[in-house]
Amino acid sequence: MPSRLHPRLLLVSAAHLTIDAYSSFVTPLIPLLIVKLHLSLTQVGTLVALSSLASSLSQPLFGWLSDRLSRPWFVAFGPLVAAVFLSSVGLAPSFGGLAAIVMLGGIGAAAFHPQAAVLASGLSERRALAMSTFVTGGTIGFSIGPLFAAAMAGALGLERTWLGALPGLVVSAVLIAWFARVPPAARFHRERPAFSELRPVWRPLAMLYFAVVFRSAVSFGFMTFLPILLHRRGLSVQSGGLALSAYLGAGAVGGLLGGWIAERWGGRGVVIRSFLGALPLFVAFLLLPTGPGVVCLALGNLMLQGSLPVNVVIGQELSPRHASTISSLLMGFAWGLGVLMVGPTGALADARGLENALLALTTLLGAGLLCAIALPKMGLAAAGTAAVVAEP
Repeated sequence: MPSRLHPRLLLVSAAHLTIDAYSSFVTPLIPLLIVKLHLSLTQVGTLVALSSLASSLSQPLFGWLSDRLSRPWFVAFGPLVAAVFLSSVGLAPSFGGLAAIVMLGGIGAAAFHPQAAVLASGLSERRALAMSTFVTGGTIGFSIGPLFAAAMAGALGLERTWLGALPGLVVSAVLIAWFARVPPAARFHRERPAFSELRPVWRPLAMLYFAVVFRSAVSFGFMTFLPILLHRRGLSVQSGGLALSAYLGAGAVGGLLGGWIAERWGGRGVVIRSFLGALPLFVAFLLLPTGPGVVCLALGNLMLQGSLPVNVVIGQELSPRHASTISSLLMGFAWGLGVLMVGPTGALADARGLENALLALTTLLGAGLLCAIALPKMGLAAAGTAAVVAEP
């Protein structure tokens, strides 16, 4: 394969952008949903935790299936499922209905990610850069999602945000057309790896896993409660959506830079510097006035998300034949376990105040730094050794 980025990598990255835009679609609408459904912060945290639980528990299953199936239909249909359900949150009549909608949408996102990550990494010889491109598509989608949701709610009302499903339907149609034309054998090797092959690498994989858990807990906790905190400080829903997009957009830039820098510093160095730089910036957001605080928070997320694509590539290198399974563990199961911390954070916020709860959450960045330091020194693979995808 040529060293340049494959054009189809851009398509898979665009699909990642789309599905992750729906993953952040609900967050800026939470202040409106609180009013409509009379939700407490504990319920808000529980809602996020339930969505994460559905996604994190199902993603390893989809990763396991992806390592054994010849067609990437999970990549094609994931955006459709996520778009239909997550854009429909405004129709929820109760907390229970809202929880069911976001859980089903989360399963759609879970189906997409493991298979798409391996597909992306196999479309370029420069795997770290390819994974950065793929991950950056997702983080850009996360940054666009709040703006998209706020614009839909502002223009059409909360009850008609379901019209925002159209982009996801279009992307799924394009992917279905692509995969239908390419023979399965041209895309995937039909090897069936055994789980026993993971035994020799369980220690570094565990350190990598918990580093992702701690990063995800902080990143998603601030993402969830940022619109609520800013709304309580007097900002409008639209201004809160803009601040959230700045936070997530900075993370997208960090993800792209992380893959590029990893080719020069090594993956372990990027992960360590990511936690080390993010910790003081997240704390500064809580201690400073809103304007400069949001700037610090955006810079903190830029630092924190720099390790995201690098984590996945390191994990795939640890056991190339389990690329989809490991991708699901690091992009789904670890992420999901981290997001489960949002529930207790919401309960702590109800009891002790939102700022205090978020300050307590930042201590997990220190734990993530210790995990990163414990990672072995290893170089990033050069020629797609972890990929199970062949160019059609």
